[in-house]
Order: sequence, then structure tokens, then C-alpha cells
Amino acid sequence: AAPSACGGAAAAPPPVAEGRKSRSTPRPSSASDRSSSGGSTIVAAPPPPAAGALKTQSSFASRISARLPMPRADSISSASDPQQQQSASDDIYSRPSSRLEHLAYFLDRILAKRRGFFLVLALWGSLQVTAWGVIYSNFWKFEGNVEEPECGDPRNEAKVYALLEGVWEAWTFMADPGTHAKAYLGGQRVVGCLIAISGILFWSTVMAVTVDAIREKMERLRQGRSKIVESGHTLILGWTEKSVHIIEELCNANESEGGGVIVVLGSEPKEKMESELVLQLPSKLRRGTRVIFRSGSPLVMGDLQKVSVDQARSVIILAHTGDADHADTLTLRTLLAVRTVRAACAGHIVAEVRDIDNEPLVKLVGGATVETVVSHDVVGRLMLMAVRQPGLTKVFEALLGFEGDEFYMSSWPELVGQRFGELAERFPTAIPIGICGPDRSIQLGPSPDRVLVAGDEVIVIAEDNNTYKPEDPLDVDLGEPPSAIPPNTEREKILLCGWRRDIRDVLQQLDRLILPGSEVHMMTHSVTLAARKARLLEDGLDTRELRNMKIVHHFGNTSVRRKLEVLPIETFTSCMILADQVFEADTMHSDSHSLATLLLFRDIQAHRERKMR
Repeated sequence: AAPSACGGAAAAPPPVAEGRKSRSTPRPSSASDRSSSGGSTIVAAPPPPAAGALKTQSSFASRISARLPMPRADSISSASDPQQQQSASDDIYSRPSSRLEHLAYFLDRILAKRRGFFLVLALWGSLQVTAWGVIYSNFWKFEGNVEEPECGDPRNEAKVYALLEGVWEAWTFMADPGTHAKAYLGGQRVVGCLIAISGILFWSTVMAVTVDAIREKMERLRQGRSKIVESGHTLILGWTEKSVHIIEELCNANESEGGGVIVVLGSEPKEKMESELVLQLPSKLRRGTRVIFRSGSPLVMGDLQKVSVDQARSVIILAHTGDADHADTLTLRTLLAVRTVRAACAGHIVAEVRDIDNEPLVKLVGGATVETVVSHDVVGRLMLMAVRQPGLTKVFEALLGFEGDEFYMSSWPELVGQRFGELAERFPTAIPIGICGPDRSIQLGPSPDRVLVAGDEVIVIAEDNNTYKPEDPLDVDLGEPPSAIPPNTEREKILLCGWRRDIRDVLQQLDRLILPGSEVHMMTHSVTLAARKARLLEDGLDTRELRNMKIVHHFGNTSVRRKLEVLPIETFTSCMILADQVFEADTMHSDSHSLATLLLFRDIQAHRERKMR
């Protein structure tokens, strides 16, 4: 025994019998059990147990050891070697696969395909018929009747082969289990019953596989995973809140042509898109236009080929909801995928862009065949023009929709060499308003002396594209022109409720329209007063560069009455209620917030007008 730190001797561990592995676990030593002599640590053994306890433990251990199998010495010695343990585990996990496993894997690969499943069933049925035919041929008897040939088998018994007859009987028993009732011998009846039972199981399996295949095909049709074989259709990529309104306008546009085909590829389930369209636009309002839905992603080439994008007359790419930059990224990727499929195909592509800063990149990728529509910027400009000219929204609604009159462009070779001022008397059912040049440049209200050249398209306002054409010149009495409306010379005071993502463009455009000395009051709770100038400067607008207006900031939620009552509402010449940027991801919440602001604004305005009276 080695000396311990306390001056005593540390008891040596009891010897382990050869061929037996010690199962004792050493107890953690304390500071008093450690020794610094010799640079090693010596652990003192626990005191020996009492005699009674030792007897009890030994009897308990003997009972346990009697029930446990004794390990062999060679296994214990090999298990103590890590290299041998690693080699043993490698032998377990690297054993070669058996032939049965190879056969099971081969069947799994075949049965995973529908054609392979039917092939296996056909092979299995043939094997069953052959096997049962061989067995039944041992019990088959020729049933000829010499005395009454018409009641028995009329064939010559020498030319009848029992094996072929057994296979035929096995087939009839499997195909129609009732035919084994004609068997009279005991062996024939027993084998016939077994063949009938196997036939019932076999045809039940065939019926189950057939029903599953038909159900899968119907599910594919219901979910819209089959390919569309159409040409000259209008393809809409994406399903948003604008989709139904676009479909409605396209249906109105196709009415003069007897209807058309609109194909929609969206990420939503096909049933959901169809139900939304039925609720908002019933089939009787589609004016003969068929609308076909397919579920998929416009970023996947297979889904684009599924909707025949290369055969479409025009493609509309709708931007996703949510973050504007992320939506424009998806639009750009969709455009790249569409251009890859339609590289050598003609057709018009219109892509919606959410942020005007991303428009140059989309145009760079799209090229001359792609037109971009910055929906957020277009709505902002229309609101800005409408607030400057009351009633202008009804004009936009009449001209930009297919109800009533709308814009059309077409080239007329017989008008080459004519002056634009002479076109009014050539179109009695349309109004020429501009020219689209060969380079796709638009000139609205050009000079009357502008001469049309080859490739020019005349822009007109007409009821439909087939309701007007150039005719012989007519004598038109122009009459007296209306008197000019005097320009506005008063300074304006405009209230902007909300904060748009493109507020910079709105302010810049407004600064070019109003007179010097005008004021623009902005009220929102989404951007603090201290952060507004920094946000505008980050977007590229320095308020010190504005020439005609002064910006006055207010902080508060415009849907709260006490916040609006602080403003001098009766002094504003006009008000613009913008969809706030914080609610941009939730359309319903954004509309509710704008509606609440409008109702409160009108009520406060009416209340103050009554007080002034």
C-alpha cells in the first residue's frame, strides 16, 4: 500500500480475476485524498463493508451472476482494444447486401412507377395462370361423349393436350370464379376453389391499382398539374388582389372578338383561385372568355412550360405582396425565366414593379419586348393629379378601363404623308390624340403639322379596336373654340395623411405643380419627426432643394379623432389620404385605416363648417 497524504496507507484495489472485467466505478477523490508526492495522485480505497453487509452483497451478487451469461475471456480482451472495436463495428456496418435485399430493392424501384406496377401485376398474373394450369392439368379429364357427341367435348381426344387445357381452365377460374362449379371430380373442385380464391385476390389488387391510378389522375386534373395546350392566350403569372380586376378588364376587351382564353399560374391552390373568381366574377360576366388556372411557381421552368408560355400572345407578371424589394427580386427572376423560354418567340410582356428604383434593372433584363408598370408610382401620380383637378378620377376610370371608350394604337399605311391636324376628319368614330413613333416614343398632342411616316401608329380614343378606321375626309365645322380657363394664382395648403414608400417622388412632383409659397402638411405616426428629414435625405430628397413649397410635419395617428382635431382642417385647399407604409403588407388593415381617416376628416370638416355658420 502506498502512503496517503494523511500519513496512513492507501489500500490497494482487490485483484480482478483473470478473464473477468471489473465493473466498479472509481469514486471522485477529494482534496484530502490527493497526494503531491512523486507528482501523482493516489486515491484511498473506501473502507471495507461490515461482515453482514458483505455476506448480503455477495449472496445478491451470486444470484445475479448466476442469471447472467459469463463473457468469454477472448471477447473481453478484444473489446478492450479500440482498434479491434472499430474493426468489429466496420464489419457490422459494411457487410454486403444479400440477394434478397437486392431483389427487394429492385422491386421497390419498379413498383415506385405506375407502369412498373402494372407490368409486375401482368407478370404475376401470368405466372399464377401458368402455375395453376400445370397443377390443374394433373386433375383434368377429357369429357367426351361417344353416344351423344353434342352433349360432350366434340374434339378428338388424341389432339387435346392436358397442359393447355389446364392453363385455359385456370384462366377461366381466375377470371370468373363461378366457372369452377362445373368441376365434378374432388381434386378438380379443390384446385378450382384455390384458383378462384387466388383470382379474387389478384383482380382485387388490379382493381385497387386501377382505382388509385384514376384517382391520382383526377387529383392531378383537380389541382391543375396537367399541361395546357393553347396558343394565342393571355398568361397571368401570379395571383394577387389585382388579378380578378385584370381578368375582368381582359374579358371586356375580348368581347368584340367573341371571347378568348386567359391562363393564370399562381402559387395558390387551384380550387382557391377558382372559388375567388367565381365569387367576384361569375361566368356569365366573363363575356365568352375562358379562364384556366394552374397551380405552380413562375420561377420553375417546368411550370412555365405547363402553361404554354412560349405560345402566349401576351404575358402579365404581377408583383408579389410584402416587401417591395423582395417582390421586385421575384419579378426579375420570373422575367429571366420567361425570357429563357420565349427567347425566340414573339409576344408582349408586361411586368409590374413595386419600387421605381428597381425599374431600370427590370428594363435592362427585359429589353425592348418588356414594358414595366410601377404600380405604386402610378397610383401616387394619379392621386396627385386628382387632388389638383377634382373630377379627374372619373376621367381616368373611363379611359383606363374597357368599359366605354379607351385608348387604341394602330398603323395605317394609307395615312402616311398626312399631317396630324388632318386626321380628325378621317376618323368620324374616333378621336386622334397622339402618335407612337417607330422607336416606340409617345407624342401626345403633337403639332398639327407633324407628318406621319412609315411605322407611325396613331393613338386614338375609341369604343373598340374594330369600331373605327380611316375614311374619306369630311367637311367638319369646327365652330368657335371654348374660352380658356384662367390659371390658378392662389397659394395652396395641402394635407398629406400617411407616409408612402415613394413619398419622395410625390413631393418632387407636387413641387413642380404648385405655386411658390405653398405649404404641404404631413401627418403620420409611422415615422417620427426627428427621422423624417433623414428618411427623405436617404431616399434622395433634400427638402432645402424644394422651390415652391414648405413642408410642415405633424406626428400622430390619423385614424384617431383627437389627433386630427389639432390640425386646421378648414384651412386646407385639398387633402390626400395615403395608404400608410406600416400597413403595406396587410391590405385590409391599410384600407380600414384609410377609410377611418376619411370618415373622421369629413365629420370634423362638417362640424367646423356648422360652427362657422
